Amino acid sequence: MKIISSGRGIHSPEFYKKKQKARRIRWVVSIIIILILAVLAVYFFRWERFIISEVAVADVIAVDREEIKNVVDAEIRGYYLFVIPKANAFIYRKSFIKERLLKEFPRFKSLELDLRGFKQIFISGEERKPFALYCATECFFLDNEGLIFALAPSFSDGVYFIYKMENPLENPLGQKLLSDLEFGSMVNFIESISTLGVSAVSLEISEDDYRLFLTGGGEIVWRTDVDLNLIYSNLEAFLTDEAIKSQIDFLDKIEYLDLRTENKVFYRFR
Repeated sequence: MKIISSGRGIHSPEFYKKKQKARRIRWVVSIIIILILAVLAVYFFRWERFIISEVAVADVIAVDREEIKNVVDAEIRGYYLFVIPKANAFIYRKSFIKERLLKEFPRFKSLELDLRGFKQIFISGEERKPFALYCATECFFLDNEGLIFALAPSFSDGVYFIYKMENPLENPLGQKLLSDLEFGSMVNFIESISTLGVSAVSLEISEDDYRLFLTGGGEIVWRTDVDLNLIYSNLEAFLTDEAIKSQIDFLDKIEYLDLRTENKVFYRFR
């Protein structure tokens, strides 16, 4: 009898052939099972019951409704691997769609996508509220975090505080005017100096200076690299000085107050 060695033991040719045959059968059975599972998976993912067919937007969202629907429709249209619908309720890219909506529609502070009955994506969210304006050639709404989120219509003077930049932002929608810390500090500063009798209508930001324009037509200037607490202290000390307090409507008469020199205040009347 001829003996065949597999490297781990000695077997007869008949045993070796049976082993090879069993291995081939296992491979064939495995391939058949994989094909069956693949067919079942494709059938499941293409089952009409689980295909999203509608995008609805909450009534409280008043603007860009059709644009929002168009973005979502574009993301769930088509197929993966040419056979699996992107609109399947179990595999649609919820997080990706949400991020894209927030990026394309900065008006929204938050968005929620809820799946209803495997057939409808329902979109709700919180819209940003106008806090101030950023104006260049056009004016845009700013929220209380300093984010520019929507084109603003024309307003009469005094409706909103206005921020401007010496070098205007390109494509301002979705951009922050300043960092969160800088913007919060500036808002607090402008509010706090109102207790000193300073009434402002706009602020211009340049690389080196801030220029605060007053309701009386004058302006207050200080350097961008100086702490606002120090600016407030210097301004308070100046405006509460008896020589300044004794002048009636002092802030309405000035052309400027210049705080750019340390511990000194320069001013000029119009």
